[in-house]
Amino acid sequence: MSHLTPTEAAIVAAAQASEATTELLRYVREGEYSARSAFGETEPVLKFAEALMLTIDIEGTDAPHLDDDERATLIELQATLGRFLEGWAG
Repeated sequence: MSHLTPTEAAIVAAAQASEATTELLRYVREGEYSARSAFGETEPVLKFAEALMLTIDIEGTDAPHLDDDERATLIELQATLGRFLEGWAG
């Protein structure tokens, strides 16, 4: 779980998703950023992964509306996202 309050985490998650969406829309309007990269400094995959991780932190893997299969899938997704984000940063 992040050190942010749920409200702070929601703000950050929304901002991350917004940045990713903005870059995708830029790509639609302008095309590839360069011959080497479709995207500029904003990496949509990274931004969406960070937003999703924060969203899982907010909801929690023990939310009462989740059945056992959904809970297991969410825990697996959270672990996979964690490894992805660690690998990206490393």
